[in-house]
Amino acid sequence: MPLVTVIIPNYNNGRASSRDGTRDFLGDLLDNLQTTLAHDPTDLEIVIADDGSTDDSLDTARAWAARRWSDDSLRAGQPFLRLIELRHSGILSKVLNELHAQTSGEFICRLDGDILIDTPQWVAKCVAVLESDTRMGVMTGVQRLPDGRIHAFGDAILSPLGYHHIGQGARFEDLPDELEIEHAMGCFHISRREAIAAVGGYDEGVKRGQTEELAMRLNLAGWTARAIKRVSFRHFHVERHWRPNVADTGAGLAESLSRFHEKWGCDRLAPDLQAVWDRWQGTPLVQRAKLRAPHSWIPEESGDLPAGAEWLAFEHDPRLQANIAAELALLRLNDGPTAILGARSGLTALLRAREGVEVHAFEEHLPSIESARRFFARTQVKGGVPQCTFVESLCSTNAESGAFKIVALLDNLERTWNPIALLGEAKRLLASDGILIVRSRARATALESRGEALHECAAHELLQIVRHVGGFTPLSGPMTDGLGRLILVARLSSSAAHLVHFGA
Repeated sequence: MPLVTVIIPNYNNGRASSRDGTRDFLGDLLDNLQTTLAHDPTDLEIVIADDGSTDDSLDTARAWAARRWSDDSLRAGQPFLRLIELRHSGILSKVLNELHAQTSGEFICRLDGDILIDTPQWVAKCVAVLESDTRMGVMTGVQRLPDGRIHAFGDAILSPLGYHHIGQGARFEDLPDELEIEHAMGCFHISRREAIAAVGGYDEGVKRGQTEELAMRLNLAGWTARAIKRVSFRHFHVERHWRPNVADTGAGLAESLSRFHEKWGCDRLAPDLQAVWDRWQGTPLVQRAKLRAPHSWIPEESGDLPAGAEWLAFEHDPRLQANIAAELALLRLNDGPTAILGARSGLTALLRAREGVEVHAFEEHLPSIESARRFFARTQVKGGVPQCTFVESLCSTNAESGAFKIVALLDNLERTWNPIALLGEAKRLLASDGILIVRSRARATALESRGEALHECAAHELLQIVRHVGGFTPLSGPMTDGLGRLILVARLSSSAAHLVHFGA
């Protein structure tokens, strides 16, 4: 029995499926394995399961199944791979379960047919990591795009930023040697057979996102996952045509997300952390995600001014003046009724109201809202003072649905315990042609500090979380304002989050 089985589920990974007809995905991968594993000392086998391919990749798999390892290889003369030909189902989970059933390696290296591995003897390196910790169920390496840029160093699922690739866009030197993660993408998914078997294998009712659903069960059962820097691979999925799979249709994608929600009680792309906490607190699932208990904003935890201090500092602090001026410029995009969720001590709300606009200020930090009310009570304002409301949570204001032309999240998405629910509340409050304004502190480091009070994000992460909530169409990509902030403006729409994600 081999120690390791390298499995490759294949469906239309041939040259005919590349965008320009030049890249032979499966053939290039098998060439790559012949090179990178020629001197790998691990006892291993390679097995392909073809799911009824209609392009040239099946012929490629058959040709390689007839080949043997070269004479200069440690496996000289042995068959290079074993091919399993299946009737087309279009359900990757079913193909993967068949591969698990027809193989016997203690460790399973699952590869997509459109990757190339940059690290020689990578199987031995991965096995060494898995053998170092008997509770480690899954591991992965550094995923790069074809041009070498870093695409992912593992994934987060139950995160304030929603589902996202950790380290996307980072420099290689900024990545840690190893990182505990929630999920490893299926394109390079190295696992312990015992762990996968213990949680029941892949759910064949999940047509897309099957590894994320599997990761939830593994995490809940107490298995860990890790990304390591010393193994690197490139993923060429951007160079392929869309495959004619039922799983990749709009209905198939929506069905997969619905299945995930039914099982786990939250959205896979944009999880409401309150729902996660209510159902899964005290379990390894929450511990793996590094979620802490629900809590309201405390200014000192996120480096903000104490309650009322912005009123005293505004007259003599140029940086605060610039920040408030930037917020006012954004609020002037529309003169209709405006809601500011997370209004702090109300300075921006008051200055906008002085311009004759109806402003509603909501805040969950009681000392800040009390400070705002005291200042409003002794201020004469053209057009009236803002309506100032204390709420237990910004995610549930009880204000009228569709009442506002603008809903603004000004330096508060990143300090809110449950950002996705906050975006959902903003969507509920907006009129049909309303505008969402997000101003958020930009993260300066490559990786987020998971579980911390301040969830700063990179530009692509801000764009992604807004799109994954669904119902918003960004009017442009996030922009920087020169003050360490990202700006994103979006219009309420009927955009479908699952098509945005899977079609990216």
